[in-house]
Amino acid sequence: MSNSIVKSIGYLRVILFLIYLLDPFSYGYLFGVVLIISIITDKFFKEKLDSNFSLLLLFSICYATFYIFNLELGSQFILIYALFPAGFYLIGKTFNNKIMDSERLFYLLFASGLIFSLPAMASVLTSIYDKGFVVIERDIPMIWGGDSIPATNMAAYFVLNMSIPAFLVAGFKKFNLPLKILMITTFILSVVSVLRLGSRTQLSIFFITFVISLIYLIRRQTVKQNAALFGVLFLIFNVFISYVSFDKDSDIMSAFAGRMESKKYGAATAGGRTERWSKSIINLWEKPLGWDVADFGFSHNLWFDIARVGGTLSFILLLIFTIKNAVNIKKAIFLIPQNALLNTAFICYGLSFYLLFFVEPIFDGYFPLFVFYCFFLGIVTQYILNDETINNEQNS
Repeated sequence: MSNSIVKSIGYLRVILFLIYLLDPFSYGYLFGVVLIISIITDKFFKEKLDSNFSLLLLFSICYATFYIFNLELGSQFILIYALFPAGFYLIGKTFNNKIMDSERLFYLLFASGLIFSLPAMASVLTSIYDKGFVVIERDIPMIWGGDSIPATNMAAYFVLNMSIPAFLVAGFKKFNLPLKILMITTFILSVVSVLRLGSRTQLSIFFITFVISLIYLIRRQTVKQNAALFGVLFLIFNVFISYVSFDKDSDIMSAFAGRMESKKYGAATAGGRTERWSKSIINLWEKPLGWDVADFGFSHNLWFDIARVGGTLSFILLLIFTIKNAVNIKKAIFLIPQNALLNTAFICYGLSFYLLFFVEPIFDGYFPLFVFYCFFLGIVTQYILNDETINNEQNS
């Protein structure tokens, strides 16, 4: 983050936010608590409250209440589940209220996503250095403390870095050389890490977000600009496939061995998830107070796994919140067309969150990502409010 961004937000709040993202030795939540306290004790706190906050807080408390009866991750998560989503939503609104410039807001989002991925990136690269790329075990110990983290959980930290190619296309002329090098290096290291972890989900998210972003950008560019863009992409693609082998027997695909063609866990069944989704839908009616994970494991879907722990009421509250904010993200994307770079970030981050939420349990192992999602929604909401305020001042 640039010094101007840090200064506008406040040095203490930025430091607390960065430490929370880095989560040293799994104690980052303590810094998150302090950051939330700094927001709710702010004299402008009441101005940030809205219906979105109330709905999110109601859902969080409902879920935390049900969680009390099954403390799988520890009693501290009662507080974390109850306060962090709504708290970081307010943090996102507060941070954006201090940054009116769209480019600086983009840099805040990009820097936050990059920092969020650093512990996982360091862990995977360290493992590759120590044990090599080709290993049987996909799970990797986290650099903080050395606890083994499931590969799918570790891969989730890279989800926002999958948007970097779209950012390079949208803002290539605006980025200086050091930033371009940083972005390209970060993306390459993220892809290497994702391949080592064998995450089909992250590769799919990269492809989908990039294609959707291209469709958005193509409509805003001239024929000459589009021709140059596709020429460069074609050249990069040909160079890439000439030097990288994606044969199923190659070393780089070793972590995917046996999983792509599996009848039970292959792509046709979304990695074996479709059966669990159908069972979860039935349980929404038959077991409205939730069900045990031992029944058939995780549902591998944010909303269904919320219902598993927090009951059908929690499911409904989160579903309403999700739909409401998906509409807000769409509104923000088309609000100011000339903010192409920031709009691309809204598209990519919004898609990345929802695509991952659709196929993973999130609250069981990915919860910091959901908190980041709430932070992102706070930024989006305040972005819309800032534009409305400016328009009202101009019309008055």
